[in-house]
Amino acid sequence: MKLTHTTSPGNLLFAITIFFFSCLLLAACITKPGPSTDQQTPAPSTSVTPTPTLPPTPTIPVINKKAWFYKPPADGNLALITNEYNFFIMSKGDEPERDGLLARGAKGPILQYIRFEAIMDPGDCSRKPWQNNAAFLPGDFCKISAEHPDWFLLNQNGERIVDPYGGENFVMMDPGNPGWRAFFLQRLRQTQDSDSKWTGVFLDNVEVTSARREDDKQIPAAYPDESSYQAAVQGFLQYLYSEYFHPNGRFLFANLVARRDDTQWTNYLTHLDGAMHEGWAIDWPDGYRLAATWEKHLALAEQTQAMGKFIVLVSQGKKDDLQLQKFAYASYLLVNQGRAAFRFGNSQAYNQAWLYDNYKLQLGQPLGSRYRSGDAWRRDFSNGFVLVNPQTHEVQIETGK
Repeated sequence: MKLTHTTSPGNLLFAITIFFFSCLLLAACITKPGPSTDQQTPAPSTSVTPTPTLPPTPTIPVINKKAWFYKPPADGNLALITNEYNFFIMSKGDEPERDGLLARGAKGPILQYIRFEAIMDPGDCSRKPWQNNAAFLPGDFCKISAEHPDWFLLNQNGERIVDPYGGENFVMMDPGNPGWRAFFLQRLRQTQDSDSKWTGVFLDNVEVTSARREDDKQIPAAYPDESSYQAAVQGFLQYLYSEYFHPNGRFLFANLVARRDDTQWTNYLTHLDGAMHEGWAIDWPDGYRLAATWEKHLALAEQTQAMGKFIVLVSQGKKDDLQLQKFAYASYLLVNQGRAAFRFGNSQAYNQAWLYDNYKLQLGQPLGSRYRSGDAWRRDFSNGFVLVNPQTHEVQIETGK
């Protein structure tokens, strides 16, 4: 999701430590990369399956987390955001609101948002650009344009690829260019090293495939096929992660977009601490997905956490669609292993806090993983259970049973 911005990212002892690691890095809910165990949810059965023996109870507390992004709340109610959310993404220029959250006791990491793929052309060399991209100083775009034209991503006609958004023009950059990579990292260092209240960076619009380039009929001349484009993007992520974020203990997250079928998801996670899935479990903008697609989404969330990575699960809908919200939230409860955060919202209303009664339900700790119960999936908790049928969309979130 592109951000509209004003002028103004084993062992038992390690796992327990991470979950209570909040005082220094505000990161109580994230672990650093761990070995991949490639756990997949078994293929669904069409027959009714008796209740199996449940897997062992998780060895670390599983906390249900809600994610807030990308801008301060429109109504200015920082106290509400502090109390209701525990994972945050904000932007350069939002430091006063970020500090307000911290002053009120916000728990969880606060990542700095930045666009990964493009910089803003302000149209005037003296105009201050939006702060959500690496060229955030007045004159940056003009200087880069004049002195480093090779940093820009060109289409097959030799033209720069422009992505209009929010009434402004953003120009795509070449993810494989060494000079651009170095400049981008230098700007991230500048903000991260000078302000310890950021606990890492969130990269928006990291394209997993060439799908968007194809849809826009803007195939990059330097990357005429998908594999070369993917290699450049993954190489950029590896550069950022190995040169700065991993050795300095700062988190690197990304919104992985332009996915075709999520088969490339894990390749990108190699050089990230976590990722966002911005159209998870329900269809964008406000509908249900096929049961098979829904099950793939749940398996992806489980696999990501099994790799020791964190995942931000965003389900798009309408504020008053309570049934769809319940379906999405129950789906999250089925797969949260302690390394997942959830948000039900709308990309045009991310600065609004949508809160629901079912967020207050006290299910207790999960007693195991989800399992089949007829056509539905069920997960048992110490104080209740969750049942989701992806075919009929019936949902139960029951406590005290």
